[in-house]
Amino acid sequence: MIRAALLLAFAMQSSTGNEFAVLRDQWAHNLHDKQVEASVAQYAPDADFLDPSGNVTHGSAALRRLFQTVTATFDSNLVFLDHRVESSGGLAYDSGTYKETLVTRATGQKQELRGTYLTVYQRGPDGRWLIAEQMWSSAQPDTNTKAPSPSADSIVEPHPVIALTFDDLPAAGSLPPGMNRTQIATKLAAELNANHLDGTYGLVNAVKLENDPDAQQALHIWVDAGMNIGSHTWSHPSLNVSTVESFQDEIAKNEPALKEYAQGRDWHWFRYPFLWEGDTLEKRHAIRAYLSEHGYRIAQVTLDFEDYAWNDAYGRCLAKRDDAAIDWLRQSYLDTAKEYIALGRAEERIAFGREIPNVILLHGTAFTTLMLPDLIDLLHKEGFTFASLPEVESDPAYTMDPDAPLKYGGTLPDQFMDSRHLKYPPFQPKPFDKLKTLCQ
Repeated sequence: MIRAALLLAFAMQSSTGNEFAVLRDQWAHNLHDKQVEASVAQYAPDADFLDPSGNVTHGSAALRRLFQTVTATFDSNLVFLDHRVESSGGLAYDSGTYKETLVTRATGQKQELRGTYLTVYQRGPDGRWLIAEQMWSSAQPDTNTKAPSPSADSIVEPHPVIALTFDDLPAAGSLPPGMNRTQIATKLAAELNANHLDGTYGLVNAVKLENDPDAQQALHIWVDAGMNIGSHTWSHPSLNVSTVESFQDEIAKNEPALKEYAQGRDWHWFRYPFLWEGDTLEKRHAIRAYLSEHGYRIAQVTLDFEDYAWNDAYGRCLAKRDDAAIDWLRQSYLDTAKEYIALGRAEERIAFGREIPNVILLHGTAFTTLMLPDLIDLLHKEGFTFASLPEVESDPAYTMDPDAPLKYGGTLPDQFMDSRHLKYPPFQPKPFDKLKTLCQ
């Protein structure tokens, strides 16, 4: 009798082990084949996922976003090694060790990881085993493999860094009634100084200085306040419709004003108008070579929510004294900023395998000047610390070049996403239609 009971217990344990071996192998298979929905289907709706960094992902929607980001960023080959399974009633756990080869899709960088896992299952209403909790730990990478760059093994950077930059100085956007460029520059620089952000770069189109004492005074105020300037070309032409020679002339023509106003500080930072770096490789290579030969660095961007789009509507609503519409403008501006800051950071993790120090593109418009205190507060709440443009762009990622003819360019992560044909995370569109019609 005792022998029969032992044999039955052994058979039941073996059957349970086989059942969870299938679930375990299916989990690794789904990750390898980037089957996001199949991966999410293995979890209970309220499941928790604890990654090696201690970050907790809760629930189906968050798990779906996690798997979308991970599978877009990495190619995974994960093998479960030693394991142990125990079950009792409607609960079970599967624990053991694993090894994984991770390859960052954008760069080809390889990591060899080892660690332990613990998966807690609960039996669902239909009798299927679903993951209720899953915890992962990782040991140091294999010493025979080239070590990843700092933070490359982390999905989320806990202390993101950002540099503010402002385009189209000294006259960005239309002027609302009763305002001038000098007032806007004074208020903008004062807010930056109040937040200890002196040294912030503004990118200049010197054509706006011609025969305009107000614009000239505005740029003096910017620089006198301790801010820096760089080049945005003379008149903001599109490289897509320019010849190489005419675009180089635009860069050269901007230099006398930069030398005059910069007060001896470094003005050799260049930002392409529209962030368009050339719709042909010939243009892209020629302008990059010209910039290098003349001592410029490209002021790349990682975060952009097209802040300028709110300015015209603000002028119209201010003229009509429509306070309710202005309240909507303020809230939608911050909502869109938050959405596209998150999008840019997600793109970085896909394109580079990590979050890199950030550069946000803003414009010195009346409305962005009004909103700057709230925007800085938002960045603080998102965990950002502030740094200068040169400090941020000392990160090695800013030396990388997607080297592709991209008609519509975009941020640096955008360029890598498009040139490598990577899938964008989901995002909400900007409210352009309402901005165009508001207070008309």
